[in-house]
Amino acid sequence: MKNSKLQVLLLGNGINRAFNSDSWDMLLNSIDCRANKYDLGKFHCPETLKAVLVTEDNVDKALERKMNDLGNLGTKKPEKQLELLRRLLSIRFDHILTTNYSYELETAALGEDKINENALKRIQRHTSAARRCEASLMLHTYNRVEFDGERKIWHIHGEARKPDSMVLGHYYYGRLLGKMLEHDRRYSAVKPFKILSWTDAFILGDVYILGFGFGFAESDMWWLLNRKKRAGTGSTVFYELNPPDASNNAKLDLLRLMNAEVVPMTVENNNWTELYERAINDMEKRIIREPQTPKTPPNA
Repeated sequence: MKNSKLQVLLLGNGINRAFNSDSWDMLLNSIDCRANKYDLGKFHCPETLKAVLVTEDNVDKALERKMNDLGNLGTKKPEKQLELLRRLLSIRFDHILTTNYSYELETAALGEDKINENALKRIQRHTSAARRCEASLMLHTYNRVEFDGERKIWHIHGEARKPDSMVLGHYYYGRLLGKMLEHDRRYSAVKPFKILSWTDAFILGDVYILGFGFGFAESDMWWLLNRKKRAGTGSTVFYELNPPDASNNAKLDLLRLMNAEVVPMTVENNNWTELYERAINDMEKRIIREPQTPKTPPNA
């Protein structure tokens, strides 16, 4: 039976971590420019404020220096990683939202093992809510690729080739949330409701969250999840991989209070590849759509 409702994937950094161990802490350590580098693990504050601390309130400059490393442009991706991403693309989500600055999804969709900036420029688009593709706070800008049909990939916290677009520190999260609120006030009363930003897709669609920890510092996403609940639109499925204790976890309780279905998955020996394969299997069973004629992904 065809699933006609809007289908949305929110993909975090989990699959990247499964193959190269990238994490928020590693990113913070890589941009740490302090003379006195005490252990951040013992400093209890949101990651968004840790970014301010380690860069001495120069988050934008620190990210610009690290731009090429964040994008991994020209770097080959492991075939198993690309295989998992192509399985996600094959599910035929209408919109794919990612918090990653890098371009694994575009690389997988284009049928390559690496990507370049010219290819990225060719696929960038914007909705009618913006006059042009945005250089910062990319609420209305996405990458359009062909993979068994059209796929819209939204870098909701920015992308590496545009340092001004990257959302990391506390100040930038506040700016993004302000823009989200402005968009919501301007367009939420317009009928029929159109998808003019990635926030619209999240609110209106059935959302599947994979590889995104939903940490308490993610103020924009917690607001958006609450906004979705109040709108009474679509469902939310959150895959919690290897939870430390799924029965005693404030984050999971909060997610359930906001009408998210929590799907805990565990395996022995932290076999992350198997965990992601199981989560993708579950999505494939939940999202059944009419088949399309397969297309070979175009080369970059």
